[in-house]
Amino acid sequence: MGANRDLYLLVISRGARSIAGGILSVVIGLYYKHQLHLSLTIIGVLFGIGALFTPLLALWIGRYSDRHGRKKLLLLTLGFLPLAVLIMLLTSNLFLLAVSSALGGFGIAGGLVGGGVGASVAPMQTALLAEKTNSSNRTTVFSAFTIVSSVTGSAGALLSNISNYYTLFAIALAFSAFSFVAVLPVHENFAPVKRVRGEASADRKDMSLIKKFATTGMLNGASQGLIIPFLPIILRYHFLLTMGEIGDLFAIGGLLTAFSMIFTPYLTSKLGFVRFIVVSRTISTAFTLVFPFVTSAIVASVCYLAFTSFRAIALPSQQSLMMDIVSEKSRAFATGSNQSARLFPAVLGSLSSGAMQEAFPIYVPFEIAVALNAVNIYLYHLFFGRMPEANRAGRSGPALHLD
Repeated sequence: MGANRDLYLLVISRGARSIAGGILSVVIGLYYKHQLHLSLTIIGVLFGIGALFTPLLALWIGRYSDRHGRKKLLLLTLGFLPLAVLIMLLTSNLFLLAVSSALGGFGIAGGLVGGGVGASVAPMQTALLAEKTNSSNRTTVFSAFTIVSSVTGSAGALLSNISNYYTLFAIALAFSAFSFVAVLPVHENFAPVKRVRGEASADRKDMSLIKKFATTGMLNGASQGLIIPFLPIILRYHFLLTMGEIGDLFAIGGLLTAFSMIFTPYLTSKLGFVRFIVVSRTISTAFTLVFPFVTSAIVASVCYLAFTSFRAIALPSQQSLMMDIVSEKSRAFATGSNQSARLFPAVLGSLSSGAMQEAFPIYVPFEIAVALNAVNIYLYHLFFGRMPEANRAGRSGPALHLD
């Protein structure tokens, strides 16, 4: 009963945070560009700062929480987003905006794409979820968690039809603060353990697996950093969509992603993790390739919906696999390392993409992202193609019941 209650609280916390994330994913870039009149290069720097500090926090806090407990570190990081939004409400000072971006993980870390704002809270959330599930139902629970995050993120994106930026920031502040409060009653069963010399071989095995996930994450992060933070700006100024229309499109994308993840446990069970991620990422990459060459806003919207939903659909099975094959004492560190490896290269992507879009045709960052995605897909097959846990059928487990 206690574990079920804690699962509910963690879902509520993530849902509230994702509402804030849905709002911010639409308005942050447009606020920088339209309200503050910043150049794309400066916007890229701000996004790059968010992409830099988020993995630093995730890596350090993830490792620290494995030794000293996850809940208190989760609460610490949940407090960063309301503070970041508060800064946005109070000032337009460029230095403080950079601090806000660092705390909030705006840009690549704060986008709705992939299920709301995970940012530096992801290692502790994932580890706590893993603690309260088992290998038979973990993929299903992670899928449900991500579905809720996507749906609530979509609701947040719909709120961007409100035209006042400061009203939207106030709403994001309220939901991100509630996300913090919701975790306070969560009980943590995990007893932090100290590493001993006899566990060295297990540590080496964990590190080998963590490095594989980190390597694929690096390529994924670099490709995302090139395009995802700038999507609202591209849709607004290249395809002439209004902020409300962009919010509606992001909301539809979140709902489509949520709907598609209903089938994640089944598809993982039938295909195995490696084949599932290769197929889904290949389809996503194909639509990314096409996106910058279309001239119709409708076709561009369809491409956006396709490449975001197919990219995200395998995420719960990836998280479940990681939690299955990495030992319990390294779970938060593994998630933090993967998050960090994904977001550090996003710094370069975000920093370069703004200047790139000002100097070159719009398709250039997209095609670089496509090439990085292709290598990413190949490495998944190379690293995990012969691993039984990544290929066996029946990984989905039973349907989720929290009552």
